[in-house]
Amino acid sequence: MFINSDKEKRYRKEKKNKDRITVTIIGLFVYSAVLVAVLVGSYIGVKAIFRNHDRKVAQQEMQEAKETEEPVEEEPETVTETAAEEEDDKDLDHEMSAEELMDQDTGEVDYSVIRFKPGTRNKNLKWKDSVFSRIENVSDSAMAPVNTYDYKRVTANLKDNKTTEYRVYTNPQTNAVEKITETENCGDILDILNYYYDDGNINYISEYRTYVDKPVNPSSMDIESRYYFRNDCLVRYIYCENKNATEYKLEDLDTYSSGTVGQYDYLEQDMINRAYIVYNVAPSLKETELLYGYVMDEFSMPMEDASIVIKSENDDSVVAQTRTDGDGFYKVSVDCTDDETYCAYASKDTLNEVGVFGITARFGSGKYAVEPIYMGYVNNTATYPAQFVVRDATDPNIPLSGAGIMIRRGINNRTGTVMQTGALDDNGTAAVALPAGSYTAEITKGGYETLYLSVIIRLDRQYAVGFAMPDVDDNTYRVAVSWETAPLDLNSLAISSNRDRILRSPVDSLGLTTAECVTIDNAGADDYRFYVTDFGSITSGDLMSYNMTGSNACVDVYNSEGLIGKYHVPAANAGVVWEVFEIRNKTLLPVNSYYYSVEDDDLWKTK
Repeated sequence: MFINSDKEKRYRKEKKNKDRITVTIIGLFVYSAVLVAVLVGSYIGVKAIFRNHDRKVAQQEMQEAKETEEPVEEEPETVTETAAEEEDDKDLDHEMSAEELMDQDTGEVDYSVIRFKPGTRNKNLKWKDSVFSRIENVSDSAMAPVNTYDYKRVTANLKDNKTTEYRVYTNPQTNAVEKITETENCGDILDILNYYYDDGNINYISEYRTYVDKPVNPSSMDIESRYYFRNDCLVRYIYCENKNATEYKLEDLDTYSSGTVGQYDYLEQDMINRAYIVYNVAPSLKETELLYGYVMDEFSMPMEDASIVIKSENDDSVVAQTRTDGDGFYKVSVDCTDDETYCAYASKDTLNEVGVFGITARFGSGKYAVEPIYMGYVNNTATYPAQFVVRDATDPNIPLSGAGIMIRRGINNRTGTVMQTGALDDNGTAAVALPAGSYTAEITKGGYETLYLSVIIRLDRQYAVGFAMPDVDDNTYRVAVSWETAPLDLNSLAISSNRDRILRSPVDSLGLTTAECVTIDNAGADDYRFYVTDFGSITSGDLMSYNMTGSNACVDVYNSEGLIGKYHVPAANAGVVWEVFEIRNKTLLPVNSYYYSVEDDDLWKTK
């Protein structure tokens, strides 16, 4: 019995110890899970925590730049000599090759991999406004030096099937990259960051989110987050919301909660890493322009496996080629150069070859939507009585009477062999017999710039409507926007850099009028971005409308030298805002971005 009793005691003791160990293990597991949850939770909603923590930090009322035009950026803080001695700028090394920073298999950029780390913190560090105010003139955006910088536009693929566009600004005097704008496509919304570099060191970052990429004042309330750096340390962070600003400083870090400090640490690491990846990758990427479009026959049927050959108009050399898919769609990239224009030739057995001329791919260009190509069959000799109607672009009620007509094969063909001639009558109309296919009508009259009108003749279309531009003065740009579908309510507007000026057409397109004209009278002094919107679909809430993309809308850009740009609405795109081009440093650059979401903003909902 004593033996059994001893065994029982030992058994109970061992069981008790095992129970304690089990409880301890369970407790540790629960504690670890809670701790992990807390840590994960503290890193989720970075900006949300900044909005709600540490309300003892005074929230200062910020004035809207749209109303006051006063810059949000503060003057650089005065630094004592003692502090200045402790914050001498360091010679920091941030160089890595683009090959090292991009996935070798996919070519993707991955910001989640930590390549660059923050510098050693010094609470005496103060931000120095060494770049922003020097290159951005917020009080007079037309005079901002950055507008004259060399300009490069490139794209890259990110993880999770995202894409991003970099616009690189290089100081032409020092050849130093001083600003890079990144526009990351996050689906229906864009995350836009402006990075400012001082001799290769990140100095300042501004960040905001938007549905449509448009000019903003860099000191306005459109900017949601501002990051100020010195010696690779985040010395100051400002978050703006509902006209209020919450500020966080490195010197006050000891007074913040652990959660807020954790978010400050995260933002510092994330932005430092991202800024230097962008700085090393973006300038090294090759600048190309994507050409894309559709090929159909004279019955509007898509032409699969049609040959697309891109040739230089300078020496007729082939620079790229591809073939159409089952929808008749093609896309191909060409190198950007300020000295080249290109022609896209479409060909297929039994069909007449068609060329699209005058395609530009200048440095800083985006995408180029090639006008849809319609090819007639070789064995079809039938002709159609093509009807022409031409009116004044500034006043569509005025017919272009007595103008001469010369017709060439191909689209935007300004110098090829003339196949037919004619003239417009007193009503600005004419009839010319043409076989099915794609043509260009050159229309001339004294007092007007030469009009180059695309003429598409097919079974269901035997007419062409054009709008001629009165002669344009020096230092002035005029943009004619026209379309065929009526009554379609399109709207056109030009927005200057920093959104200082918004220019619209004095003629409303509502009703049977299918043309608008916007005059830009200081494009030589300021930069502009031009948009066409489907006003009717925006106001009705139909943001995935195909009305504009199916309207055959065309944008012609003129200056005193005549027609300098011709753009066709991208085909088969749902959306309500078409960003057509930008005028930057007196250079016309195609953009061709299409958007299917808009802000609840008077910019898009006002005539």
